[in-house]
Amino acid sequence: MVRWQGIDFTVDGREPVTAEEYYRIGLQCWNGAQYRAAAVFFLEPAADAGHSGAVELLGHVDFVEGRYASAVQRLRASPDSPRAAYYLAVLHHRGCPQAGIAQSLDEAARWYGVAAGLGEPEAMLTLGELYLERLLPLTRAPAEQAMEYFLAAAAREHPYAQYRAAELYRTLYQDPGRAAALYRSCVDNPLTGRHALGSMMTLQSQAHLREIEAARTADLQQQRRDAVNPMRHRDDFY
Repeated sequence: MVRWQGIDFTVDGREPVTAEEYYRIGLQCWNGAQYRAAAVFFLEPAADAGHSGAVELLGHVDFVEGRYASAVQRLRASPDSPRAAYYLAVLHHRGCPQAGIAQSLDEAARWYGVAAGLGEPEAMLTLGELYLERLLPLTRAPAEQAMEYFLAAAAREHPYAQYRAAELYRTLYQDPGRAAALYRSCVDNPLTGRHALGSMMTLQSQAHLREIEAARTADLQQQRRDAVNPMRHRDDFY
């Protein structure tokens, strides 16, 4: 067994030996609330032994806890991690003197692109916003390039991406059908409630869904009027 602050940790009742076993304990500690503070204690020996998962997770822990200098080293050592690439993009986007990183939107965009290519929806959403704001070089209309990234993130169940894509379809493209589908996805998405803007997105999406349905009903009624009372006959009643 391995003891941390008077608490014994084991793997299947025995002392952890391999880097993978230390990593598993560290991962369980980080994912749980009770022993989260013990995560680094177990992850560091696994990382020192070359365990890539432990290195990547330590980079995440360092980033979340604000130890950016050590985070950067570990994030850069995790080239296949979408989360690591996204964090590096964020540090370049904001600038991080603590880690020796100057603010650079170009470098941030490069890392966002890496993260997006690895499937990170948060990076896709950010790229979409940057294109929409014309902060990156455009090869198409800003909304067209932004929508590509919003839809990619929406397909990965990112609630705010679903909402942003719905807004563009409703306001810019005048496509209530596609907008409604994405508003419904946002409302039904279990991740929406955990998002910082979850309440706003839910209320606004529900309101727009009601508006779209009301407009659809009005259109159907008008089509019915036109069908049963053709324009050429209407003057007969006046």
